[in-house]
Amino acid sequence: MKIKLSEKCPKCGCQDKTIKRSLDPVHHAHATTGAVTCTKCGYVFKSRRDEEDKE
Repeated sequence: MKIKLSEKCPKCGCQDKTIKRSLDPVHHAHATTGAVTCTKCGYVFKSRRDEEDKE
């Protein structure tokens, strides 16, 4: 999943984002990226489901 972190939110114009990740329960160094959301309004830029739907 690729997204420009400097990209502005199309809904509110904010550039701050929250990246939700799930750590591997055994190897805490590995994580799976879930969704990238706008910190201010919650707009979802991309989610794991979007990537899975493409395949």
